[in-house]
Amino acid sequence: MLKPDVVFFGENVPRPRVDECFAVVGGARALLVLGSSLAIKSGLQFVTKAAALGIPIAIVNQGPTGGDADATLTLDAPLGPTLTDLASQL
Repeated sequence: MLKPDVVFFGENVPRPRVDECFAVVGGARALLVLGSSLAIKSGLQFVTKAAALGIPIAIVNQGPTGGDADATLTLDAPLGPTLTDLASQL
């Protein structure tokens, strides 16, 4: 059986990948979350880490997220039109 190199819903993220993501967050000047409710720990843990390190966090999502309390900025907006508008202004 062949399986693509992705993590499906309900699966565990491989530890080396998690460690690499924590390293990236640790070296970041800011964290941008796009289109995620952060309802699952696998994503929320990076927001929590960034907040603990004092890294600014911006979240663009429709509706509240699990990371809103740690966010420096939240934008409740549809992702597609928001990113299209942003790209057209760059």
